[in-house]
Amino acid sequence: MADQSQVLSAGLIERQRVGQNTEDLVPKRHGVSDALIMLLPPEEDHDLAMARIFSDPVAMGNLEFKMLPNGYTAKDIAARRLDRDERQVKKEQVNYTVIVKKSLVPEHVVSLIDDDEYLPPKRVLIDSGHIDVDEPYLVVGCCGLLNMDAFNRSASVGIILDSRFWRTGISSAALYYSLKFGFDDLKLHRIGIETTEKNAGMRGWTENVLGIHVESIRKESLYLGNGKFIDSWDYAIFDYQWHGRAEARLRSKLRMVG
Repeated sequence: MADQSQVLSAGLIERQRVGQNTEDLVPKRHGVSDALIMLLPPEEDHDLAMARIFSDPVAMGNLEFKMLPNGYTAKDIAARRLDRDERQVKKEQVNYTVIVKKSLVPEHVVSLIDDDEYLPPKRVLIDSGHIDVDEPYLVVGCCGLLNMDAFNRSASVGIILDSRFWRTGISSAALYYSLKFGFDDLKLHRIGIETTEKNAGMRGWTENVLGIHVESIRKESLYLGNGKFIDSWDYAIFDYQWHGRAEARLRSKLRMVG
């Protein structure tokens, strides 16, 4: 019968094996094409739209700790994009720009869009081939997996969305594909969701759609500047929860079939 040291050693070897496999699966450029949205690798021609979203006090109203005093310039976003690209190469993140094709912009939003916001059709290269964006499109936000830890098979998920597209299903779709990639492709065990008490929309979505509850509240862990801090409300979803009920609940919300 194996002694305790042998059991622990075997467990460590298994964790290292799984962790290495998880790390190896992180792509340099990944994308998703769906009936509602596309998730594309961030590129230079997205920077201007992202600067507008990051400078919008409504879009960033629940993310005050990420705002700059005078808003973001395209140069600021370019620096952010290049830093996150480097982190993805290091297997620490998976980054997406959220886009919506012109024909799929919700009717009640169309009048809020200026013609010069649409970007031209393009072919986007990803590790597995390419994605064709076959009509003009809008950059409406960003999302992805952050703080990836291959050894412990964990990460966190986040999203920032143009406020004109709130309550359109786009955020749910983007988070669905981010979580699905994390659990199904990267074989993660735990994905955290970090938000704030003020962000009732995200907390409600996490609790009512995914069916999970707050894991911890980290007091005064987010700095807003001028000596002010706020609490971080931390949630987590595990692979067995995702495959057990959460994925099906989210697919039902998005009216996916099959």
